[in-house]
Amino acid sequence: MEIRTDLIGAARSPVIVIEDAWADPHSLVDVARGRTDFSARSLYYPGVRSTAPPGYTRALVTQLDELIRSTFGIAGALTITDSTFSLVATPLERLVGFQRVPHFDSTDPNRLAVLHYLCGPEFGGTAFYRHRSTGTEVVTESGREDYLRAVNAEVKSSGMPPPGFIDGDTPTFERIARYECRFNRVLVYRGHLLHSVNIPKDFVPTPDPRAGRLTINTFLLAGAS
Repeated sequence: MEIRTDLIGAARSPVIVIEDAWADPHSLVDVARGRTDFSARSLYYPGVRSTAPPGYTRALVTQLDELIRSTFGIAGALTITDSTFSLVATPLERLVGFQRVPHFDSTDPNRLAVLHYLCGPEFGGTAFYRHRSTGTEVVTESGREDYLRAVNAEVKSSGMPPPGFIDGDTPTFERIARYECRFNRVLVYRGHLLHSVNIPKDFVPTPDPRAGRLTINTFLLAGAS
């Protein structure tokens, strides 16, 4: 593995970047290809999901445990709360409003995302953002309502964002970091950072995990006993 930690934005938020994270990533694609239970499981994710192999998830988190705890200053254990194969399946023109702007997974700083790319750079990547008018990069519980109120007011004033995922600077958001899809790359970051999928404008969804934007998305609760 090759590992580095970036500190992004004005908040200097850690993002762990791990190359060649899994010894046999093609076997994970084969497992995904054999699944028949991919389904829409969230109003927010623009695609379908299937549960990732528990053995994979436990092994990956065990392998990264010390790195994650030291990077994010975690004293307690890491608890796996969810882990799924995720395949983007929504055409860009059908994205609803909240899928066209950066989002946050939780306001809890103890909730971490582990994103494992099982696809290549032709599928774009993941970017992190700052909301221009409020300066928000990290959505806290105390700041959540003010942030959402500001975004809603801007949408009401300027109209809905154009169809497609945000990709770069806009009048409302400034991109502070971008990571391209690299096969077998893993990112680890706190879920309260504003972030978004970015995908080329010519993206055509496919239900085939071998040919689509396949990732494994794992969520951890840090410091749990």
